[in-house]
Amino acid sequence: MGETDGAPDGDDLAPIELEVQVAVSCARAWDAWVHGLTEWWHPAWTASGASLARIEVEPHPGGRIVEHRHDGRRHEWGEVTDAVPGSRFAHTFRLADEGDASTVAVDFAELPGGGTRVRLTHGGWNASNADARALHDDWPVLLERYRAHAQHI
Repeated sequence: MGETDGAPDGDDLAPIELEVQVAVSCARAWDAWVHGLTEWWHPAWTASGASLARIEVEPHPGGRIVEHRHDGRRHEWGEVTDAVPGSRFAHTFRLADEGDASTVAVDFAELPGGGTRVRLTHGGWNASNADARALHDDWPVLLERYRAHAQHI
């Protein structure tokens, strides 16, 4: 937060940007991200926790990402804003955020020696949701879980 006015400073609003390399094709990496979300996303980092049954992704612009609990309750994470198989997947995100939804964009690019570079950008931070940004410091762990899933499906 800014020291004088209580407003978030620039670093508090900077996008979270991370990369991971996976030893699979872009198409397989994209499928593992989009269609395997239930498998690699840690249940402790959901609204459901141990009650998580599955995470449903409607992989087209305007589609929803919805967490389903074993008791039938649901929690909507966001709306898909871009979905290009093998290339890009982006959505709004409101798992832990108060205020405006943040945004998540994942880009998939072929590596010269084979495999795929997966680049995550979690942004859209502003004064209304800046406090929630710190809750998303688990991305490195999630990306390692994703890598393991993508390389073993």
